[in-house]
Amino acid sequence: MKKLFTLLLLSLVCCAVRSADDNTFYFPDAIVMPGQTTDIGLYVRNTATDLTCLEAEVRLPEGLSFVVDEEGNPMTSLCRNRIQGHELLANVLDDGSLKLLVSSIDGNPFSGDDGLILTFRVQAAEGAPVGECSIESAGESLLVDAEAEAYYASGVKGIVLITDDATGLQQSIPAPDSSEDIYDLSGRKVTRANKGIFIRAGKKELHK
Repeated sequence: MKKLFTLLLLSLVCCAVRSADDNTFYFPDAIVMPGQTTDIGLYVRNTATDLTCLEAEVRLPEGLSFVVDEEGNPMTSLCRNRIQGHELLANVLDDGSLKLLVSSIDGNPFSGDDGLILTFRVQAAEGAPVGECSIESAGESLLVDAEAEAYYASGVKGIVLITDDATGLQQSIPAPDSSEDIYDLSGRKVTRANKGIFIRAGKKELHK
């Protein structure tokens, strides 16, 4: 009986851990040069149930900062492939962390069960030290499903590589439609390349 109880308890613990892993978010690896900006993606994995809401606070290491517009609003963007009727509220707090809230008034779930939800833009300082650093969630993040059940995630981290070697960049990029198409490092097609690193004909170019 004691052995059976122990096995049952272990089974419940494993199920709880699996549920937490199946309803969570994560950051893919990113890369940036000192003085340049890059967009970092926030991905949600919701294979356990349909999720409708995300609340998270993101903290950056020294040498990285969130990019804001002229009105002080952080440069963020929702991924419309997974978002249907959702709104994004974003604010840079006094301690420099980024507060994010993605919600739906009608309770619409995120489309699909894994993928990009939003991006936020960060900048590396001119004198940022070269090497890997971590972005991470602060405190407990909240994910809510259509039944108003809450899932919590803490200690979510992502790696950002700060490099001064443009030839050493490793980034997944889309196949170009033609030799003249230009993409940024987030895979978005741009009309012109200003300062920074861009992709043309499948090759990286550094524009100073």
